[in-house]
Amino acid sequence: MTELFAGIAGGVGLLIAGMWFLTENLKTLAGRRLRWSAGRWTANRFSALLWGFVAGGITQSMTALTFIVVSILRSGLIGTRSALALILGGCVGGSLLVVIVTLDIKVIALFLLGLSGAVMASEYLSKFRPIAASIFGGAMLILGLVLLKDAAAPLAQQPWFRDMLEGTGNSLMLAFLVAALLTAILQSANAVCVFGIGLATVGVFSIDQAIMVIYGSCLGSSVILYLLSAGLRGRSRQVAMYMVFYDVLICVVLVPLLYCELYFDIPLMKALVLSVGLDLDQQLALVYVLISVLPLPVMLAGLGWSATLLERLWPSSQSDSLSRPRFIHDHASVDVDTSLPLVDLEQRRLVRNLSQYFEAVRRSENLEPLRYASRRLLDDISDFLGELQTIHPAQGAEDRNSMQNRQRLLSWLEDALGILCDALAERPARPVLNQFRTRVRESVDSVLLSLIDAMESDDRMSWDIAKRLTGDRTEMMRKVRAHYMEADPPLREHDLIDVLAITNAVEGAFFVLSKVEQELNPYSGSYGHVPLVRPARRSDYADGAGSATITQVADRPGSPGNRLP
Repeated sequence: MTELFAGIAGGVGLLIAGMWFLTENLKTLAGRRLRWSAGRWTANRFSALLWGFVAGGITQSMTALTFIVVSILRSGLIGTRSALALILGGCVGGSLLVVIVTLDIKVIALFLLGLSGAVMASEYLSKFRPIAASIFGGAMLILGLVLLKDAAAPLAQQPWFRDMLEGTGNSLMLAFLVAALLTAILQSANAVCVFGIGLATVGVFSIDQAIMVIYGSCLGSSVILYLLSAGLRGRSRQVAMYMVFYDVLICVVLVPLLYCELYFDIPLMKALVLSVGLDLDQQLALVYVLISVLPLPVMLAGLGWSATLLERLWPSSQSDSLSRPRFIHDHASVDVDTSLPLVDLEQRRLVRNLSQYFEAVRRSENLEPLRYASRRLLDDISDFLGELQTIHPAQGAEDRNSMQNRQRLLSWLEDALGILCDALAERPARPVLNQFRTRVRESVDSVLLSLIDAMESDDRMSWDIAKRLTGDRTEMMRKVRAHYMEADPPLREHDLIDVLAITNAVEGAFFVLSKVEQELNPYSGSYGHVPLVRPARRSDYADGAGSATITQVADRPGSPGNRLP
């Protein structure tokens, strides 16, 4: 008994660890260049389907593939229809693993495990380490599934297990629901399907129950993806929900058809796979492949209609456009002299977008989509600079280093403003703190807008104003803290904690703002290595994000202008 459960536990452990190895190392390989290549490869729905098939076969996880597709979609490199076609192709590619496990592939997996492990441990082959680690994870994944399949035979010999199954009356619907639950827990439809096929092979499950287990795994996959994608918005949410609807549609259509086949003797899926001259486990694995292949013609023909419906249900969000690079592009890294000014424009656009954080606080909106968009854009700029360094290690080294230093500053600025706005978004009960929060919000936003105004006009007077406004606020924040600490009547403890959090965040924000001003200011002595470009104009920002100036902020009703409390 101990050996039996050890085999199941070991199989699940290898499966989970293999999936982690595979996905984490594929992330390191799926850099910016690969995303740009994906945009070219998926020019139409059929090429997208083909490359989705390849990607699904490599990742062996529709959840992982869906989020990779979401990442490519967010970068603006592919459209929604291409993304949906990639998902459909991935479903077919991902289903092939179940077929592979039914073959005698254990020896091959062990060889791959040994060779990839040796490459991972070798310092001489360190440049191949991510690829070797991905292969290592894939081999672990296969071995885990083989262990689960082999565990079905000894489990079937246990009297308590047979009695338990007999107590269920061989219910098809119970097999369906249990498979959905196990898939949601293990987060692997392949594992549940392989285990169900193994039980059917040794005679514990009927063929009908094994087919229902395969259908139930689809429902479990949809539950996983629905929960994991709950934080997505816009087109990203559209892709995730397309996969959810696809899995649910399979269950809605195929489960009733199986009952029709059983009770009305209509030859459908079961008759089709049993007519193929293969072993029982391979016939059942064929079911898993067919549920991805058979709907393809209809799903491909309806891509346009599906994209339109998804757009109505989950309209494209502001964060979609904010996260998409506007100036850096695939061919921009060919020449450093033309690439760095494009990076400069992209970084200035990022600073402008940060003012939207304060607008979200004013409207009591969720800040996370905007922060995610900014972090995605920061990642794309960093990847672009890293690619420049790889392609042109010596050309424009000083200017590129300055840009990378500025990139670090902007990352710190995003973090500092995000922390401040998160603190400001809390809603205290005391009106005095509501007023305090409002004054801090408008004052810091005014300073940020003055920096943006200086970036746009690029004249000395505007930069002088921005330099004065971005000065140190440490002493002022100490006085603010002392004022609220000595308030009469005294503030409650959680209100004092809010004051401390806000004032500390203001200090951090102004420290970084002053550094960013020094880096961007063409009249500052620290500007020497940053390439000069034309001033960024409003026409560069078609989305209109952050178009307000410091004058407009001062005109807002109740705005404290540039005064901090």
